[in-house]
Amino acid sequence: MSAVNRARAAIYDAAIVRMTAAWYRAVLQRLPANCHLLDIGVGTGSALRANADLLVANGFRVTGVDVDEGYIERCRRAVAQVGLTDRIEVRHESIYDHRGGPYGAAYFSGSFMLLPDPPAALRHVRALLVPGARLYFTQTFEHERSRMVELVKPLLRLITTIDFGRVTYEPDFRRALADGGMALEASEVLHAASRRSAVLIIAKALEGAAPSAPGQG
Repeated sequence: MSAVNRARAAIYDAAIVRMTAAWYRAVLQRLPANCHLLDIGVGTGSALRANADLLVANGFRVTGVDVDEGYIERCRRAVAQVGLTDRIEVRHESIYDHRGGPYGAAYFSGSFMLLPDPPAALRHVRALLVPGARLYFTQTFEHERSRMVELVKPLLRLITTIDFGRVTYEPDFRRALADGGMALEASEVLHAASRRSAVLIIAKALEGAAPSAPGQG
C-alpha cells in the first residue's frame, strides 16, 4: 500500500472510529447469536476490532466490503493483529458486485446514503440474506434543511480525505428504504445534538417486494 493510502487510512481511524465503534456495538448487541453479518462499508475495520469481545462471545462472523483499497489493506492488518482472521473476511469491492452469503443480517455503517443508488443496493443485498433477516443502519440526520451544510459537507473530503457524502435528511432516507422494498421496523437515537442526530435503524423486507437477483442490483 502506498504512503498516501496509509496516511488516508490513519486519518480515517483518528477522525471517526471512536464514534463508529459505539455504532457497531449498538448493532452487534442486537444480532442473534452465531450470526453471519454482511458489513457494507467496513472501512479500516477498527470499529470491528474495538468490539472483538462481542464478536467472540456471540460467535459472530463478518464479511466486510469496501471500495477503498487503502482502508481494506489497513483492515486486513487490524484483523490479523487481534487474531480475528477466522471471524472477519474483507473484500475490496463494491456492494453491487458482491456475491456471498446467505447472511443473517446486513449493516450499513453510515455508508447507505453514500452509495450512487441506495435502493438498488438494498434490492441486491436482500437477495443475499436468509429469509426474515434484518438490515441495520446507523445514519446521521440533519434536523433542518441547510443550504450551507449541503454545500460544505461534500467538500470535507478535500480536507480530511474521508467521504462524508451528502447531507442526509430522514424523509429522504425513508424514501430510499421504501424504494428498495424495505420497511422501517425500529429506530433509536444514539446521539442527539441541536442540529443533527445519529440514529440506529432496523428494517425488514416489505411483504411482496421481490429482491434483485445477484448481479441485477
